[in-house]
Amino acid sequence: MDQEVISRSAAETVALGKEFAAELHSGSLVLLRGELGAGKTQFTKGIAEYFGLHDHEISSPTYALVNEYDLSSSGSISKLYHLDCYRFEKPEELIELGAREYLYPTHGITVIEWPERIEAYLPKKRIEVMIEILSQNVRKISLFYSANG
Repeated sequence: MDQEVISRSAAETVALGKEFAAELHSGSLVLLRGELGAGKTQFTKGIAEYFGLHDHEISSPTYALVNEYDLSSSGSISKLYHLDCYRFEKPEELIELGAREYLYPTHGITVIEWPERIEAYLPKKRIEVMIEILSQNVRKISLFYSANG
């Protein structure tokens, strides 16, 4: 099931991420595509908010490469992994992070920004979110579900 929506503000992008998160389950892999400033982290904040985390607790993992958030109080999903592959020089750097846990999260959800940097390692089962900048505040958010996602 593919879907396309328009967001007219950062707050709407967060709200759309929160709405989207209701469809996620343990083991979900979400790939966020879009240029710098498109709203990938805002969308992730919405996902985190759905699981009980607060906006101020979520930050872009650009320098840390991965942020892990404990969701154990939210039920069967124990972790939210938020990766940012923008700074990767080569895809192999993902392996050094312990990729299996992030790409195949058995008790969590993984959200990856800049997945094109590690395309060769990505599993087929995934949900892709494309965020396009239409104007200063307006974004087109397209969701693509893999056949097994």
